Amino acid sequence: MRPILVQIPSKLLFFVALALAVVFFVRDLRVRRRVSGAKLGANPLLLVAAALALVKFRSPTASFIPETGTFSQPWLPVPIYAYGVMLGTAMIVGWFLAMRNAKQDGLSTEAAGAIYMWSAVFSIVGARLLYVITDLMIHGNTSAFFHDPIEIVRVNNGGLVAYGGMIGGTLASWYGCHTRKIPLLKWVDVGSPSVVLGTGITRMGCFLFGCDFGRRSDLPWAISFPKGSPAWHRHLAEYGLSPDATRSFPVHPTQLYEMLAGFFLFALLMYLRRVRRFSGEVFLGWVLGYGILRPLIEVLRDDDDRANVGPLSTSQFIGITSVVLGTALLIHLIRRYRRDPEGSRLWETPLAVGVGGGASVSGAVGVSGAEGHAPRKRKKRR
Repeated sequence: MRPILVQIPSKLLFFVALALAVVFFVRDLRVRRRVSGAKLGANPLLLVAAALALVKFRSPTASFIPETGTFSQPWLPVPIYAYGVMLGTAMIVGWFLAMRNAKQDGLSTEAAGAIYMWSAVFSIVGARLLYVITDLMIHGNTSAFFHDPIEIVRVNNGGLVAYGGMIGGTLASWYGCHTRKIPLLKWVDVGSPSVVLGTGITRMGCFLFGCDFGRRSDLPWAISFPKGSPAWHRHLAEYGLSPDATRSFPVHPTQLYEMLAGFFLFALLMYLRRVRRFSGEVFLGWVLGYGILRPLIEVLRDDDDRANVGPLSTSQFIGITSVVLGTALLIHLIRRYRRDPEGSRLWETPLAVGVGGGASVSGAVGVSGAEGHAPRKRKKRR
């Protein structure tokens, strides 16, 4: 367990931010002298704002402006949290994977990049909102969110639910595709592998943080978390763990189970992209696969930050619901494929020029460009 990977000295970051602001400002001035009408960039202002934020939140000063003695007193370091690093890594890796898949399926990288970015933003929003909802369901008017709504936006204090992120990201994807006149089934087969790979990567962050732990176990691979961890506190309160104990009881490493589930589903979805018969098949591999595996892993979870819908946890309820809806969609798509095989293979149908964020798809007009060559036609599969 290592919730904080490293702590960076705040004073060092303050002076680095100011130095970079000067460098960017001088660069912009030189560009403006060479190029008539060139505008000054926003990077210097953003870096200065970041430096002043360090003065406000990491130094003893109560304002954004440095005061007498500000630099003679110690500043709080800037913690780099393991979960944040893993979440950021997941988004970056997912970006490159989505761009690769978009090129293969004849989507412009401009449109795919915009949809991916907004889907990532709203996945965090959705994950936070579902956490807030479940916390209110559990604690009612004793919840911190009930007494201080500002806590809702303090994501740095922890609290994201995977299914909320998936729902938020899916809704953002639908809107992004709708505004760009891109068939949703064409996009979701592009983005789904990034989602499951990201799930696997971020669960390593959960493991390092110590949250989402499992039930007590005596299996050879059961692990114990150190004193002060969420598992240690729960075992102290519920299972008679001695206050002098340096570690919790051994538990199921459910975070690693979910990490392996994410990597397994990623391999499955990449295989489905090679053998798929109709658009939506890859997406349904994610919906059905995660909808089955997540409720099973939930049985082994023991953290108390989960609300219930009847006898089911919220994630079990959403997972089972997604399997039912996904099965209905699968039946519909199979029937449509049997009626119109060619029309069901949207990755082989180029988009019209100008569709998808204003960038033409080179495969649609038969010219080379940023998107490479036209998608290769595949043989029919029956």
